[in-house]
Parts: sequence; structure tokens; C-alpha cells
Amino acid sequence: MRVLLINPNYDPKSLSYQRMTGFPSGLLSIATYLNRHGHEASIVDRTFNRDPLQSLLDQYTPQVVGLSMISNMTIPDIIEISEFFMKKKIPVYIGGTYASTVPEIILREKRADLVIQGEGEQIWLNLMDTLAAGGDPHTVRGIVYTGENGEPVFTESEPFMDLSLLGPTDYTLLPNIKDYFQPCYRYDKMAYLYLSKGCIGNCSFCFNEYFHKCKRRVRPVDHMLDEAEYLMKNHGMETVYFADELWGVSKAERQELYRRMKERGISFIWGAQTRIGVLKKEDIQEMYDNGCRWVFFGIEAPPGHLAEVANKHLPYDKVKPTLEACREVGMISNVSFIFNYPHETVQDFRDTVQYMQSLPTIYLSTHFFAPFEKSALYDLVVREGLYDPPKTLQELREGALVEKIHSSFSEVPDRDYLVIRACFMVQDLFSRDDYSKKGKNAAFLWEAIKITLMNYRTLHFGESMRAILIPAKFFLSNMYYGLFFPRTRKKYGFKYQFKR
Repeated sequence: MRVLLINPNYDPKSLSYQRMTGFPSGLLSIATYLNRHGHEASIVDRTFNRDPLQSLLDQYTPQVVGLSMISNMTIPDIIEISEFFMKKKIPVYIGGTYASTVPEIILREKRADLVIQGEGEQIWLNLMDTLAAGGDPHTVRGIVYTGENGEPVFTESEPFMDLSLLGPTDYTLLPNIKDYFQPCYRYDKMAYLYLSKGCIGNCSFCFNEYFHKCKRRVRPVDHMLDEAEYLMKNHGMETVYFADELWGVSKAERQELYRRMKERGISFIWGAQTRIGVLKKEDIQEMYDNGCRWVFFGIEAPPGHLAEVANKHLPYDKVKPTLEACREVGMISNVSFIFNYPHETVQDFRDTVQYMQSLPTIYLSTHFFAPFEKSALYDLVVREGLYDPPKTLQELREGALVEKIHSSFSEVPDRDYLVIRACFMVQDLFSRDDYSKKGKNAAFLWEAIKITLMNYRTLHFGESMRAILIPAKFFLSNMYYGLFFPRTRKKYGFKYQFKR
């Protein structure tokens, strides 16, 4: 079967428009798996390839088109692509993490012939094998389709596959590898690779329980190292950000990576996201000695009431010792927090700000709570009438942005959230990683500028002015809120700390 897998572009009209800098890893994995099993799969990434859809049809002559929907930010392009190919009587299948949570809306608006739920590699292979044999795709596990009465029909779930069966990802499927590289924490030519899928956590704001069933699986280290070696030798990649939701849970797992890197003579700078309580100081030192230069921790809430709301079962007594260990070793640390939890009080928010300011870390990332479908907090805000569930793709596009404050959720005034978040952003932009052993301690502002300038490579002329104005407006807005509301800063006890 000839399959065209398309990665939709972010909406260039969005006020929070940004370039999708990571590889379309899900589509790459699916295409690699299909090709190894006798099918003919190609990938088009609309982030870079803006050829008319008719040209894509003429060039690839697909029998099936697949679309990735991992964010509501791609909905406008998904609508355009699906309309075009469905009018040509070519089946359109949509998958991805976000699509898996809203299949009913996608099918109701007739944007796909079926929706793929969960990880797609084995489901796609079963679908293509079934179609090639002249069978009924509706018999395949792991899909949702529209039944005769117009209601969505869910087939039996497809079990998680053994990741060792996937093999290394074939990056020759992408024509412009270097365009995906970006700076990260002062290091250049960074690309996202992964060693594991899934997470064992069950945070109330996340749909991990629905999508990954709170399970985590590890792929063979050598498959990832094969990919890294190819990207370094053929395209000049220098830095890896492990895209795992929860990296390096066991010591044996980490040491297997270090051992195989040394045995194969492969060396690169890298960073990862993991959980407080996983790493001791000796583990952080071992990571540093083997090339790791930054670690991201999703703390999301301070200890106490908000931690219970978020269902964060962290060993909070280990937060500061872990971050202090990063400082002593010379590792850059970044921790994230969520603002505007349902029923959050002014005192709750004050506690969050005070706790964040007490942490010995370089970066403090902040986000506004967004109600994501199939999460526990989504169910709560809908049940309590705090949030009207989106019924159309357009409402989905507008309603679940982490840059948007849902005023009905908490007792804290919107402006207070804007001011305090801006304060942390200004602090991050001008902070210096002065304990980093790399010696490059320029403020993060310069990295943000470099990334913004990289966006222009993906834009048409008509989009360039918007690409200039949006980050400029974002920067000026944060400077305004961050500098001109001293009473709000005092209300929550915020004090700038540009060297932490």
C-alpha cells in the first residue's frame, strides 16, 4: 500500500504561533515500520513543505493518507488537508495523542474515515495489511469509526507492542534533517530522540492514564544509538534532548546507556526529563560525567493542598537536595509549575510563588492549567460546570491553550497570574547559569532570540511580519507585567533573583 503520512503545520494565525522544532517522531516510526513490512510509506512535514496539496497528490499518488494530531494548534491545517484528500476519495486516517482523546469530534465533523487510538505502528501495519488483502479496515483493533447510526464505534484496543520490534528509526525519510536542529541550554544542533515511551505517573491534569495506561516501556539502547550515530555522522547533530516522558527510572537502565556509548565510541551532549526521587547526587554526577548537561523536573505544584489536587505523589523532602546536587555537580536544572488549578485560592497561589522562589534552580517554567480531555481535572471542571466541553474542532482549537487563563477555575484574579508568570519569565530570560562548568553563562534571552530567528526558515513571506510581531508583543507584554506591578509582586512575595 502507498501511504502518505503528513505532519500538519501549526496555525500561522495563532497568537501563540511557534515552529514545531522536533522531528515528527511518531510518523517517522510508523513509516519506518510500514516500509520494513513491505508497504511504501512517505512523509511530508508541512512545517517546511508548503507545496500545494494537489502537487503532493501528483507526486506521491497515495492510496491512504495519515495525519498526525498531537496538538490543537494544528487543527486548521488538518481541516484543509482532510477536506482535500477526502474529496479525492482517498481514505484519511488521523492519529496521535490529541486525536486519541477526541475521536468523536473528528468523526462527527467528517474530517477522517477513521481515528487511530494509542500508539500507531502496529495498528497502521494491521490496517495496511487488511486493505492490501481486500479486507474490512473496521475489523482492525485500535480504531474508531462512524457506525451505521452515525455514532462512533470503538474497536477492541491494540495491546502495547514490544518496542524492540520497531528497530532504529529511518531518518532518510526526511529531506531536511538539519532544519530540525536548534539551540538548547547554550548547546547547538540539538535534536529530540527517545529511549522509552510512557510514564508511571497519574497526574490529574494529564491523560497518561488514558493513553499510556500509566505504563512505561524501554526500547533497546542500541536502536537509539544507531539513530544518534547516523544523525551525527551524516548531518552534524551535536546535542540530544531525550523526549522520554520519564527518563532513566532505574540505575541499570542508565548505566546500560553509558556502557554502550563508551563501547561504541559515541559521545554527545544531552539532557532529559525525569522525576524527583529518581536521582541521587552520585547519579547526577554520573550523568554529568557521561555527557548530560541539563535535567528537567515536572514538579507542577508545591507540597500540600495543590499537590493533592494535581495528584503529585512526589517525595518533596528530596526536591531541594536534588536541585542542590545539580548545582554542585554543575548541571543545569529546570523545574515547571502550573498556575490556575481549579479552586486555587490566593493563599494557595502565594504558597506556590514562595515555594518556587525557595528552590535552588536556574529555570522556573510556568504554565496555566488547561483542561485536557480524558484527564481527571477535565472531568472535574466539566462536572462542576466550570468548563463547557468543546463540541467542534474550532472550539477545541480555541479552548485548550496553556497560554489562556480560564477565569472561572480559581479565586485568583487573572491579572495576578499574568503578572507573576511574567515575573518568572523575565527572571528566566535574564538569568545566567553561573554554576555551569561549560563556562557559557550568557542570559537565556540570547537563546530565545536565536530560536525566534530560526522560525523564519519555515515561513512564507506573508507570514514573516506576523512572526516578528507575535514574539515582540509577547516579550513586551511580559516586560510590562513583570516590571510595572510592584504591588502584585509584593502581594505574593515575589522578589527577582537573576542569579540563583
